[in-house]
Amino acid sequence: MKSQTERPVRQPESKRSTRSSKANKSKRYRRQTARIEARRDGKPLIFGWGKHLSHSEKVVIQRRATWGLTAFIAVLIVAVVVGFWINNNIIQPGLPITSVNGHQIPQSQYRKMVAFKTLQEMEKLYGPHGLNQQVKDLQTQDAVQVKIIDDQTKQIDDLNKQIKALPAGSSAKRTQLNNELKAAQKKATDAQNKHQSLQSQITNLTQTTIPLEQQIFAVPQISSDSVTWLQNDELIREWLANQSSAIQARINPSNSQIDKAMKDLLANIPKTNSYNNLLSAMSVTNDDMRAMMAIKLRRDNMQTYLASQIVSPNYQVLARVIVTDTQQKANNILKQLKAGKDFGTLAKAQSQDPTTSSKGGDLGWEAYGQYAQSQGAAVVENWMFDRSRTINQISPVLKENGSYHIVQILGIDPSRKVDASTLKTLKDNALQDWLTEQQALPSTNITPVDQNKELDPNNLPPTSILPSSPPSQNPNGGAPGAPGLP
Repeated sequence: MKSQTERPVRQPESKRSTRSSKANKSKRYRRQTARIEARRDGKPLIFGWGKHLSHSEKVVIQRRATWGLTAFIAVLIVAVVVGFWINNNIIQPGLPITSVNGHQIPQSQYRKMVAFKTLQEMEKLYGPHGLNQQVKDLQTQDAVQVKIIDDQTKQIDDLNKQIKALPAGSSAKRTQLNNELKAAQKKATDAQNKHQSLQSQITNLTQTTIPLEQQIFAVPQISSDSVTWLQNDELIREWLANQSSAIQARINPSNSQIDKAMKDLLANIPKTNSYNNLLSAMSVTNDDMRAMMAIKLRRDNMQTYLASQIVSPNYQVLARVIVTDTQQKANNILKQLKAGKDFGTLAKAQSQDPTTSSKGGDLGWEAYGQYAQSQGAAVVENWMFDRSRTINQISPVLKENGSYHIVQILGIDPSRKVDASTLKTLKDNALQDWLTEQQALPSTNITPVDQNKELDPNNLPPTSILPSSPPSQNPNGGAPGAPGLP
């Protein structure tokens, strides 16, 4: 009989281990293909560098590099565009085209003056009151006179027939018809005279005045005149700086004067064009044109002021001159004069001035401006009219217009009468004479014009507005229509 406390026999340990081993085998992990982002793969990122980085770190660096390169390219493009704009609108326009006594005249100023003078010349030729319109008005007036001539010719023929048909002898009817005939003949004669006068004016305009203006209305002349005006204005303003406030106020234009001049400018724009469209096509503004108008008015006021200073009687000098073509010849003559040789004798024998050599070099009495007008330069005149000159004084060798001059003062009259014709000429040319004298001063230094900037298309209006060259002569007279816009 078995005891109740007897326990069941435990299974052998080896069998339990076997079941556990089978369970463990069924729970083994399979190989995974997922990438571990934080694991180093040993591959370089660029140029052998970056093996120590994980994949995620490489991605971050690549993204940053891509955005950085994109930003750099964008900044570079903006910098190029901005640099191009600054160069075209600030640097290049600010470069000087010429200078006067160290004061630079930028090509931006030159471009505005070219546009302004283009408008002026367009108006002169094609404006409502321009030369072409004057021709049309004269032709209209002439047509009226031609009709009067035709009508009166018919009436004269009719009156002659009526008179011829009358009975011989005097009568009231014959007297009446004869009076009507005389009136018709006078009317026809007056119309014929007006017709001839109008035809003469039309011919002069179409064959002389307009062709000359068309030669001016082209790049060569407009560009040259524009530079000259800017150089002249610099000389005027430098001179004004040393004058009294009264003279400055008399020459510098007021705002009201500019307003009136601009109003006249706008009123005479050719009907085929628009003022604003013209400004846009020439890349200028109304303020630019006002600034250029101020220069024109200052120039006009200076002419008026200088002309008012020329009166009779006036300071005049009696002088004689010897002109040679080389410095060596002039030096030799001057040496002989200092040794006591007679000036008149040497002038007749060696001077190459055909107008004075036969007279011993005699220039006669001259007022300030006369010699400059005849020579187109004022080196000699500036020496002659220096108030420190004395009678019989002989000048050093003076170079002017490529020739060499020696001058002797024979007489000085501080108050000598000027004849009416000479006085008018001096007044009409007052500004030009003054400018010639200023340019000849030793202290004046005007640099040569930069030809590349002067003819740069960026500084000139389109050729549809300002022709690049003057038109060929029209054998039939007249002129082409007003230029249009691009």
